Amino acid sequence: MSKKIVGILGISLVWQVLPAMAATGLEGVSLSGFLTAGATYADKQLLTNSNAVSQDGSIESTPGFTADSRLGVQISAKVNQDVSITGQLLAKAREDNSNVKADWAFVTYRVNEPVSIRAGKIKFPTFLISDYYEVGYAYPWIRPPQEVYSLNPISALNGLDMLAKLRFGDMTLLFQPYFGVSRGATTVAPQEALSALGQAAGSIYNVGFTADELHGFNLSLSSDIFTVRLGALKTQVNASSLGVFSDETKFSSAGVAMDWKNIVLYSEVAKREIEGSANFAFPNQKASYATLGYRFGKWLPLFTTARISDNGNPKTLLGTPLKQSSKTLGLRYEVGSGSALKFEAQKITPDKGTRGLLIANPNGAAVKDKGDHVMFYGITIDVVF
Repeated sequence: MSKKIVGILGISLVWQVLPAMAATGLEGVSLSGFLTAGATYADKQLLTNSNAVSQDGSIESTPGFTADSRLGVQISAKVNQDVSITGQLLAKAREDNSNVKADWAFVTYRVNEPVSIRAGKIKFPTFLISDYYEVGYAYPWIRPPQEVYSLNPISALNGLDMLAKLRFGDMTLLFQPYFGVSRGATTVAPQEALSALGQAAGSIYNVGFTADELHGFNLSLSSDIFTVRLGALKTQVNASSLGVFSDETKFSSAGVAMDWKNIVLYSEVAKREIEGSANFAFPNQKASYATLGYRFGKWLPLFTTARISDNGNPKTLLGTPLKQSSKTLGLRYEVGSGSALKFEAQKITPDKGTRGLLIANPNGAAVKDKGDHVMFYGITIDVVF
């Protein structure tokens, strides 16, 4: 049986399970979902033997339809007045031929009105939009600025967290400490580390890793108009293929989002620090972005500028920090309730002598069409239901 058929069966199984859940006495069983279908294109071929242009290979110099396409279904149910369960199934076109996986799976216990405790597989709260990163309709871009969002490849925490919410007039203060581990996460090995892994330059190689003693916090203040967020974490990273064992990693980020009258604003900064041999493949980096848009009825044009750079790496570092800047023009159009059409044109300019977040240096000898920058074009339709 192909993985695609398995994926279809996995999604259809949800509709078969829901009546059974209701029959067991679970209250408030609800189903929601989201879908993104998109196409991408890069205007240059950076390697003579490959169409891949982005470092993860998802955006190519030929039209592609897998970089952003995905489907998610979320199920929630109340067990009793204080206990509820939540699960989310996700199928991404770029991963395993849209094979379905459990993206969330946790139980929530309401201690009292402002405090809840969750346990299980929880979405990792490291950015402004971490809770709904896969729900394209929920944010203005086709994909969040990768300069910042590529710095932490861990998307889910297996463990527990606490949600403490305090109301101050029309504002809510959220304090979210968490503790757990990460299992089964992967990240794209940098091109600079491929030779040490026995891989050919230009190939796409995913490195599996685990994170132990993962602990940190998420703190945010929000209203109907704005959200201000701050977070930090520490963990011990292990990646046997890289000879990495219990290397300490620190990550911190801060951001603000505003939707006031017709003005839309997003901005985040983030940095990571990795000690030990892991720093060879994944150097210390820092990144930031700012997005400004103005809504005209159903239309939202927006502009984003982003930057990723070195974060004080030691002079003895064998790895290569990724450095680039990008500028993105986007346009979002509301296609009725719960649906949006998006267009983007992104200019990516790596620092001189580096490849940035591309698979190769645009000025390298292997470049088929030389230039100091690369253009990414994209179009998506985002739906929630």
